[in-house]
Amino acid sequence: MAIKLHFFVPLLVIGSSLVTDGWAQSKSTSKRSPTPVLMKAQAAGTISLSLGNAPDGVPLKGGNASQRSLDLGTVSYQNAASTVNVGVQKLATSFVVSTKFGMTVQDSTGNLGTATVLAAMAAPDVFIFRVDGLQLGTVPQLIQAQAKPGVTGLHLLEIEVPSSVTEKNSQLQNSILFQVIAN
Repeated sequence: MAIKLHFFVPLLVIGSSLVTDGWAQSKSTSKRSPTPVLMKAQAAGTISLSLGNAPDGVPLKGGNASQRSLDLGTVSYQNAASTVNVGVQKLATSFVVSTKFGMTVQDSTGNLGTATVLAAMAAPDVFIFRVDGLQLGTVPQLIQAQAKPGVTGLHLLEIEVPSSVTEKNSQLQNSILFQVIAN
């Protein structure tokens, strides 16, 4: 019997620079429709981050870079993913759902050489989230040390799901916070 797991992971992108001196955060969270992963971008100061499509990732839906979502489809330990470009890897006591996405640092002044991109979870979770193989916790982790403005980097999002999760408790209600700091 396959358990349908619906994934809804709001990803909140935070732009921060020495000019703004810190984090900016949005408290809005969307209700889940079939199986989206919501990605939001927010600017603070002169640098910002936008999320985009990866050639071999799930296409982002929505009109602008700040209101997009990823539909990972239905996944389970027993069955392959129902959506193209969503990977499912079975482990002994869990499975990993993955897809790629694009991320671009933007600088409205044109004066930024490079930026550092960090990511963290908004709250602890039973699911394990990784970006580019780095496990995320509530403390920001270095995702990219020398991101050049205007250049889209490809990144891998992985969500490890314990095999003990059932369809009833499979909703993801967490956010990934991205922080951008001018180098």
